[in-house]
Amino acid sequence: MQESQVRDILNQVVAITDEDWEKFKLGSRGVYKFFTRIEEVLKYRIVAEVIESRYCAAGLKKGQKFVIQGGALVPEQSTAPFCMRALGPLTGFVNTILEKIVAGEDPNDRVFRTAECLDPGLEAGGLGKVRFQVRVESV
Repeated sequence: MQESQVRDILNQVVAITDEDWEKFKLGSRGVYKFFTRIEEVLKYRIVAEVIESRYCAAGLKKGQKFVIQGGALVPEQSTAPFCMRALGPLTGFVNTILEKIVAGEDPNDRVFRTAECLDPGLEAGGLGKVRFQVRVESV
């Protein structure tokens, strides 16, 4: 994607100023590269599916999922109830997957595929525990 196209996208999404555009190009090289590959990034969605849930106060249940595309949660495709303690740990997975896509690598070729919510669970002084399988699907 050409520089002018990246700028057009940023103007649409965040209405970036001319001054901040220059700062962005120079100081945010990784994010700039992300936007040059946004068409490829948007060919995938990240699915974090609940594979185990015990005593979850937010009500997450096995089989429910969070769907993320382009680095953002897609509420209309997600079936899991919103929970910050569940979404927080998924951030590292999302970042790793986006890095692989931007680098032109297979985003499913990862060592780690299971995430856990931040509640330590009953055995460790909390209450609930939810585990997710994180996978990448083509759109």
